[in-house]
Amino acid sequence: MRVERPPELWEAAAEDTTLVPLLGEMIAARLALGGRLEELTLNASNVVVAADDFDDDPGHGPAPGEYVALTVMGEGAPEDDATWTAEHGARSGLLRRLADRLSAAAVRFAYTRSFDGKGTITIFLAREA
Repeated sequence: MRVERPPELWEAAAEDTTLVPLLGEMIAARLALGGRLEELTLNASNVVVAADDFDDDPGHGPAPGEYVALTVMGEGAPEDDATWTAEHGARSGLLRRLADRLSAAAVRFAYTRSFDGKGTITIFLAREA
């Protein structure tokens, strides 16, 4: 598994005891779709969401704020592109199956995407104050 991260990654407001099992589920989901561990990428990034970033599509993005985003990417596409929020959940698919783990890990927003035969699962965790 490759790991990509910025030189200075913010601290996330998350407990290891709930985040690590969620990351394990995210990796397992990518492997179940045909990925191989040595081909997966774990990307961590600092993300700032401005108040007007989702004006065109309210409710389909994270609330304004600062986040640490964690993405697992690999071969094979998820069932559908989807989003999850604590307020609205997800209607079906992987994010619905992960809903309890997402909530337990204090995830603020999550989404799945597919492109060019690859797929991603991304979670947003609040930045530690």
